[in-house]
Amino acid sequence: MPAAKPGAGFFLLRGLALKIFYGWWVLVGAFLVYTANNGILMYTLPLFYPQWLAEFGWNEEQVTRPASLFFLVAALLTPVMGVLFDRYSTRRIMLFGVVAILAALICLPGISSLNQLLVIYMVFALGLAGCGLVPNMLILTRWFKRRRGLAVGLLLLGSSFGGVFFPLLTRTSITPGWREAVWFITLVGAAMMLIGVLALLRNHPQALGLGPDGDAIPTPDSPSMTATNPGPAKAGGEKPALQSMRGAAPGPTLGQAMRTPVFYILVFVTAAMWFCIVGLIQHQSIFLKQDLGVDAGSLPLVFSLFFWFAIIGKLVFGYLSDHYDKVKIMFVAILCLIVGLLLLRILEADNRLLLYAYATIFGAGFGGSFSMIQLVLAEYFSGASYGKILALLTMVDSIAGALGIRYLGMARVEQQSYLPAFGLLIILCSVAAFLVMALMRFKRAPQAI
Repeated sequence: MPAAKPGAGFFLLRGLALKIFYGWWVLVGAFLVYTANNGILMYTLPLFYPQWLAEFGWNEEQVTRPASLFFLVAALLTPVMGVLFDRYSTRRIMLFGVVAILAALICLPGISSLNQLLVIYMVFALGLAGCGLVPNMLILTRWFKRRRGLAVGLLLLGSSFGGVFFPLLTRTSITPGWREAVWFITLVGAAMMLIGVLALLRNHPQALGLGPDGDAIPTPDSPSMTATNPGPAKAGGEKPALQSMRGAAPGPTLGQAMRTPVFYILVFVTAAMWFCIVGLIQHQSIFLKQDLGVDAGSLPLVFSLFFWFAIIGKLVFGYLSDHYDKVKIMFVAILCLIVGLLLLRILEADNRLLLYAYATIFGAGFGGSFSMIQLVLAEYFSGASYGKILALLTMVDSIAGALGIRYLGMARVEQQSYLPAFGLLIILCSVAAFLVMALMRFKRAPQAI
């Protein structure tokens, strides 16, 4: 019997797939990788902390110490990986990062000591530096130019979507034991990341005969190249077009930025927010389970709701920033963080309405703050050195997040309560809000990057 021929629907779908600019498939691949590695490492593993406390007899500082080390090592590795991305295939380095993460996840159920967990989290940090936000952003900026803002915005949603998706996967498997849950999310994460890297990601559009956004690759004789390259540069000088491009909006250099008060205000504001946000995300499962008595089956729902509203926060605050003053919108996002922390201080285990209100408001503030940090920084320092300035602040923020995790853990051990530490977080966010309003008096960059 002859094999059945593909129907008309098959050829229609194939034709549509071929007409779609391949950069969108690259975005899908980057989204899968970023969603899986952030969703598992940063937002799902903390769900297991209460069980690790019970099984291994660690205290709150010890059980979160690996996460603190994870953020610190990832921050220090990022500049090193940046050099490798410039020299070697980004996609191959990402595959190495994925393999490192999966190998560490496979070893995780076999741990029996804190030192073993510390080693595993260091491998997590190495893997995330290889396949996290930086390489995904690097590949997307090669594939997109006109639509870069949309592509990057969709990629950034992957982090919060991972926080929604992977905690829900653990809801049924976490009951028999955390090891079964780890195996389950490892299988799902492996499928997502390996499909993304091996089947979808490509380093450059030129490898497929394309330019950014699907445009044709300009040739030296094409009108566009002739227009932008009108001739050789004068001796000792640049081509006129390049001079014009650089003169249009050069922006401050890193050294110039570091000589302005705005730079240090933004360093404090973003570091304070990351100190609070990262520290709280890593400790909230312990607080809700150990201190408030929220049952283990409800924790994934709280985490999922938290990150659903982080997604909403990114979208809503990003939209508002296009229509209103970005600094004022950032102020509102920080207010959401403050209100969420105040709710956390008065939470009671049997008050589910207040619990979900906390997850909703603080989650929206987290998502909004994440987006507004990037936008406000560009508002003041857009230009040729923006990437260096952003990289420096990103490293500072990661270190601040590591310190936040460490501080909350030590405070819980020493004072037998998170509440005094939550008070400090409220003070830090309040100071950050005040400083954000002070930014209004400083001059901003003449145009966005």
